[in-house]
Amino acid sequence: MTAKPQSQSPDPDPDMKGVMPALLRAAQRARELAQQTGTGVTVMIDGKLRILSGEELDDDRYWSDRKP
Repeated sequence: MTAKPQSQSPDPDPDMKGVMPALLRAAQRARELAQQTGTGVTVMIDGKLRILSGEELDDDRYWSDRKP
C-alpha cells in the first residue's frame, strides 16, 4: 500500500494573505523614515549586510518591491 501524497491547499492560511503587502508597506515606510531623519537602512545584499543611505535609498536596483 502506498501513501497518498497530501495535496497542498490552493488557499493559503487566511492570516498569511496580508503578510507580503504588510512587509512591503513596512519596507517603504522604513525608507521614508530613513530619508527624513538622515539615517540608513540595513539590508542584506549578496549575503552581506550593508547600510544604505542618501541617494542609495532612491536606487530602485536595491528594492525588489519597485518596478525597474
